[in-house]
Amino acid sequence: MKIEKIDHVHIYVKDLEKAIQRFEDLLGVKFGQVMTEGLEELGVKGAFAPPGLDVSQPTSPDSPVAKVIARMGEGLVGGVSFKVEDIEAGIAELQSKGMRLLDRLEIGGLKEAWFHPKDAHGVLIELCQYQADNALEAVQQST
Repeated sequence: MKIEKIDHVHIYVKDLEKAIQRFEDLLGVKFGQVMTEGLEELGVKGAFAPPGLDVSQPTSPDSPVAKVIARMGEGLVGGVSFKVEDIEAGIAELQSKGMRLLDRLEIGGLKEAWFHPKDAHGVLIELCQYQADNALEAVQQST
């Protein structure tokens, strides 16, 4: 597996709109639209901001993100996403090394795969693949 770069970090928050406003003010970044499509099953909504912030708010009290916030508080960096050339090869390699695949997602031109944090010292590892300049642009591409 060839990792191209650390692509983005996931930050778990209780109030997505407040977090977006605060990070835009603090860091001068600009988030794309709030995304819910494709995320309903995961019980979250989220937004991306280049150069690599992905802020997520639970929409269900039973979602994994809600459980992490309840246990550890908000503002937690919940995971790290690595951009790879070939997500299928990356998934196969990590699984061969004992990592458990939690879920996959494809939105627009972005493909993602998440692996269980318990298999990496409590860190959710995510692989992503896209052809755009960044993950936000990839999400906005039509498939």
